[in-house]
Parts: sequence; C-alpha cells; structure tokens
Amino acid sequence: MAEDVAVKVDNLTFTYERGPLALQDVTFDVRKGEILGILGSNGAGKTTLCFHLNGIIPTVYAGTEKGKVEMCGLDPWETPILEMSQKASMVLQDPETQFTTTDVSSELAFGPANLAIEREEIFRRSEWAAKVCGIDGLEERKPKELSGGQKQRVALAAGLTMLPQVLILDEPTSQLDPVGTTEVFDVVHHLADTEDMTIIITSHKTDEVARLAHKILLLDEGKVIAYGGPKEVFAQTELLDSVGVNPPSVASLAAKISAKAPRFKDLVDKSGGIPLTIDEAESLFKKALDDGIVKIDWKNPPLPPRRSEEVVLEMDNVTFTYPARIPVTALKNIDLKVHRGEYIAIIGQNGSGKTTLVKHFLGLLEASEGVVRIEGEDASELTIGSIAKSISLILQNPDYQLFSISVEKELAFGPRNLGLSEEEIEQRVEWAMKEVGLEDVRDIFPFRLSFGDRRKVAAAAGIAMDPEILILDEPTTAQDFVGRHVLCQIASRMRDQGKTIIMISHDMDLVATYADRLVIMSDARIIADGPKREVFGMDDVMKQAFLKPPQITQLGQRLTDYGIRENLVTVDEMADVFKAGGV
Repeated sequence: MAEDVAVKVDNLTFTYERGPLALQDVTFDVRKGEILGILGSNGAGKTTLCFHLNGIIPTVYAGTEKGKVEMCGLDPWETPILEMSQKASMVLQDPETQFTTTDVSSELAFGPANLAIEREEIFRRSEWAAKVCGIDGLEERKPKELSGGQKQRVALAAGLTMLPQVLILDEPTSQLDPVGTTEVFDVVHHLADTEDMTIIITSHKTDEVARLAHKILLLDEGKVIAYGGPKEVFAQTELLDSVGVNPPSVASLAAKISAKAPRFKDLVDKSGGIPLTIDEAESLFKKALDDGIVKIDWKNPPLPPRRSEEVVLEMDNVTFTYPARIPVTALKNIDLKVHRGEYIAIIGQNGSGKTTLVKHFLGLLEASEGVVRIEGEDASELTIGSIAKSISLILQNPDYQLFSISVEKELAFGPRNLGLSEEEIEQRVEWAMKEVGLEDVRDIFPFRLSFGDRRKVAAAAGIAMDPEILILDEPTTAQDFVGRHVLCQIASRMRDQGKTIIMISHDMDLVATYADRLVIMSDARIIADGPKREVFGMDDVMKQAFLKPPQITQLGQRLTDYGIRENLVTVDEMADVFKAGGV
C-alpha cells in the first residue's frame, strides 16, 4: 500500500449471509487528508461499504467477500476490531444506536477512555470536540433529552474524540439545520486540511458534498457507476437523475440552460465545468448575461393556493416549560393559526421548539400557559384518542412509533382502532403500502428493515389513518432524493383533497417546492410567519434562525440587477425565466 494512501479497495464484492449481493467489483482509493463523498440512493450499498472499512463487517455482519480492503495498511477481515477502532472511527446516521452512557460528557469521553488515553488528554479532546460540533453547554444533558440534530452533533463529537486517522461519516447531518450542516462540513474540511485526517462521507446533501469533497464515488445497486472529481461526476446530470441522486441545484440549472442555449454550454466548458457553488454560478450567469449569451425573460412565479378562512389549529399565547432539574422553556408566548387546506413548513435551528410545538396539537404535551385549540375546542379537554381520529403525527425517529410484528400489521393498527371494517382496513393498508413502495416487505418485522425503510413504514402508518391533519416531523431523515419527494408528494395530494399539512424540515429545497407558508422558530419563539417567497427574503431573520434559502433563491437574489424581480425557489422556476440570447 502506497505510503500516502489511507484507504484502498480493490474489486470488492460482498454478499450478506442469507442475504442479497450488496457490493460488486468496487474499486477506489483515498489518500491521506482527502475527502471522499459516497453517493447513491437508499439500498445502493453506501453503508455496507462503510462497514467494510472499520471492521463492522465481518465482526457484526457476516457474509461472503471477494477482493481486497486495506485501511491504514490493515485488512479489516484479519484485524481485531479493537485495533481497527484505533485507526478508523465511524458515525452512524441514527445517532441513538451509538450512545452508551447517560450524559453527553461521558459519551464524549467513552471512546478515548477505552483506548486508555490519559485523563487530561480526554478532557482536552472532549472540550475541543464539543466546541467544534457546537454542543458546548450540553455536557450535563442526557442524550435522550436532546433534539435529533443535537443528538447527531453529539455522535459526531464522540467520533472526533477518538482522533482517528480515518473518519467515516454515514449521513452525519441528516437531522441538522442548514447552517449546522455547513458548520459540520466545515469541521470535516478543517480536519482533513489541518489534521491530515482522511474523511469518507455518505450524504444526500450533494451541495455540501460537492463543495468540499476531493472525489465522488457514485453507487447504484452495489456497483460503481461514476468515480472522479466533483465537477466530473456532477456534470453527468442525466446519469445522476437515473439513479435517484440530485446534483447541486445550480448544477441542475446550468444543465437545463445548456440544453436550450448552446452558447451557454460552450461558456460552461470554457469556465472550468458545471458550477457547484453559488459563487461559481453567480460568476457564470453574470458573464453569460453580460455577453448576451442568455437573457432574462421574466415570468411571475405561480401564486399560492387561496387559503381557507377556517382555522383548524390555534395557539393563543402558549408557553411550555419542560420540568427537569434545570427547567427548560421550549415555547415562549406562541401565537399561531393554521387554516384548513394549508401546507405549512415549520423551520428553524435544532432545539428551537418545533417538535415541542406540534406535540401540543396532539395532546402529547399540555401548555404551561395559554390555550391550544383543535378545531375550536380546548385541547386540554380532549383525549389523545379523540385527537388521533383527525390528526396523525409522523415522528423523525420511526423507532418511537413501530411495535407490530410485520409491516402490514403496523399499517393496519391505526385504522383498526378507528373501528373501520376489515375491508376498509385492507384497502387503506394496500393504498399506503403502494404509495411509499413497501409491497415487497409487507410480512417483514419492521426492525429488520433499514432506517430509511422504517421511516417509510412510519409514514405509511400515518397516512393509512387518512387524517384531516397530517404532521410530518423531519419526514426526509434517511430518505434519498426520490424517497423524500414521494412522501411530500403524498402530502401534497392530501392537501389537494382539503387536508391540512404541517411539515417540520431542515431541507430548504423541499420546503421551497411543497410548502406555501413558512413559520420560522428561534429560541422557542416564532420570529417570522408568511408566504415562502417573502420569508426566504428575510435575510436577518434567516440568519437568526441558522437557516439559508435554497441555492436557487440565493442565486436569484444576486441577479436582481439583471431582471430577477421576486424570490424564485426551484430549479424549474429559475430555468423558465432564462432564454437564449442573440447570435
């Protein structure tokens, strides 16, 4: 193994014991200090590949392997996992599966303590990791009390305290807010740059991967279908689309404009390739506009649907404080009205109070002060059972919701408790299973499925109730590009039928595509509430909430002098206002 190569994989083929072929003829290498982004839809083999690099395969999961894997000069199949753990540290996409202690400070110290690191060095590493991951101040908290995003930061910090030569990150930011995601990726870049740490990261957040990765490995059904630099791989937009991976929005936009303006494509080629960042896109499009290669042909974006005046959910001066040794006020003086047929997105930083807010609408929490009304009735006077007949909640962690012995029985549980006939229950189960693509796993125990598929089961169980109000708490966690749109499209169809949708999400592209109204939370308060185009233009408010508008919106804001008159939010909207320039 070359001295500067940290990871080398040569013709790796792997089949799980009593399972499917998961990897086939995978070959690549990563040098010290490099960042490798591994992309692919759910089931492409990304996690299986990561498990090979730190000894989880074959120590935990058995199977048949062909080919060769070297990690820092060691063969994971022949090296005890204790020795491998001193070379490679892995952070899983579901942080709760990694926690072993009862408070954050102990969690950060656990790894180095097991490596017999000196006490003072453990303290130094823990303090450093907590600071770079943005969890300093949470050291005395219990992991189970934290938000999903905070848990993810703790898991990452615990991996960093090991100071590995190779850091393997499997969807490490799936539950983080946009600014938090950028911060974590910046930490990753800093580690690779200053610590000479090798980083291998799987993620569906391609704009961040494109910004920092030195190489991209694209997997589909266990095979490598593209491998190279970010510009080389992300330029293949049709290939990416065919395997359910979305390139950065500005790259997709450039590809669409190139298709209708050949001179623009020539400019892209001369400019060093397809843009991956907003800065690159701004430079490219301003050059194209200045030179007359393309022109702005302004078209007003579509208006949001007309809002019903009927209020179905309401909060009147609601405050809520979690009882604890140190009480935590999670909602402060909240006033909110939700109208029938709305598609609302509640957005904000991790821990800002979003999930706490929606739990009040299900009777899971009772306001410390103020009044919560559900279809005009005081929520404190309603039973959880009566609320469940009209409102369904899909939690960000599906494992809190699943308990039946098969997928089919999980989906049937809710409708059966509504007292529906067996015929109606069967129809709803079949419909929900088909909507999310679970027909092939109907008889399988849910906890045998991947985290992403368990998310689908929880979502299907919610929609099988056919609720008047559907609340989605981070519905896209662990979902690939196709999966996240499937869930939101289901919600959109329900909205078209007059249902009300409330979605909590950190995915600004998804929010921009589907929601009509945005409610921004920060520090337990609502700091903005309005139409999405208006809210995305509130720069100071967005920064306060640790949010960033979609790439397309940010690009449009930099092109206002060229004729972009309003915030555009999707690639198609932006592409529609460009036309080819004169000869």
